[in-house]
Amino acid sequence: MTSPKLNLPENYLKWLDEIGEDAYLEFDDEEWVLAGHKELLETIEIDDDETLCIDQARLLVKIIMEATGESSTEDDEGNEIPFSRIAGWLTIGCNNEDLLCVDPADKYSVWVFYPSDGGDVEKLADSLEEFLEGVELVD
Repeated sequence: MTSPKLNLPENYLKWLDEIGEDAYLEFDDEEWVLAGHKELLETIEIDDDETLCIDQARLLVKIIMEATGESSTEDDEGNEIPFSRIAGWLTIGCNNEDLLCVDPADKYSVWVFYPSDGGDVEKLADSLEEFLEGVELVD
């Protein structure tokens, strides 16, 4: 079952509530700041546009497409990934300008979206569950 507002699995939202706000975690030698349950629904501003924190990939894709005229990018294995797919991703955390996202259309696979690198992406895990099994909370 998913939360109607966040479209994230209930087990993830429960885990997120249990670890508290401003959680830092490490996955595959990268550190990430997770957005808390409330923070996911906060409005943020990017280039004079506003969006919810969880929806920022959609806005950044729009900005990249307008600036470059491109309709797709590549993942770390050279596969073409349409920006229309990335626009559906939900942002759950960040590492500086890099976004930690999940793809609800692909079993909540976990991805890094690099908007400052032209929108390149890298798949970290095939599912949110797989990702959570490999994370380590950092103090």
